[in-house]
Amino acid sequence: MLGCGVAALAAAALVLLGACFVAYIESGANTGRVTLLPYDAYEVGSIEYHPAEHFYLVRLSPSEFVALADLDAANRAEEGRRCRVAAGARTDPKLPELLERYGERMNPALAGSTYLLREECFGALYDASGLRLDADGRNLDRHPVTIDAQGRIVVDTRVRICSERTERELFAEVPCEGGR
Repeated sequence: MLGCGVAALAAAALVLLGACFVAYIESGANTGRVTLLPYDAYEVGSIEYHPAEHFYLVRLSPSEFVALADLDAANRAEEGRRCRVAAGARTDPKLPELLERYGERMNPALAGSTYLLREECFGALYDASGLRLDADGRNLDRHPVTIDAQGRIVVDTRVRICSERTERELFAEVPCEGGR
């Protein structure tokens, strides 16, 4: 009887371990793919930070999501101290001045947005689409965003899409430099 109980307990533990393994595989933890909530859980104009994976998920329109890396090109190239991009607080007393000063350089798709992303080491400023505002230069890197069969948002953090503003395009693709 004791042997049957131990065998049943071992079988239950094995099933539990198998279920945990399947959940781990499906979570994307081993692939760089991060599975989030269903797409309809995010409001248009929302921005959500994922610190463990170092990206911001932004819903720009009913059909467009972007995942922005929180490490800009200047900090990615820096050997020493690195500053991550942070969302500027809506209560920041400098926000109205920054919006007035750089509003014309913002992505037209973000009309009326008050979200700004700032990097404090070099002073870079980006809008919620990752577009560089304070100077010409690289925009924030993006990660591909897809929607899976269950309607959940999936971000592939293994891949970076790099861009910069040109005279003709806000997000002209350029080669990515530096590591993760």
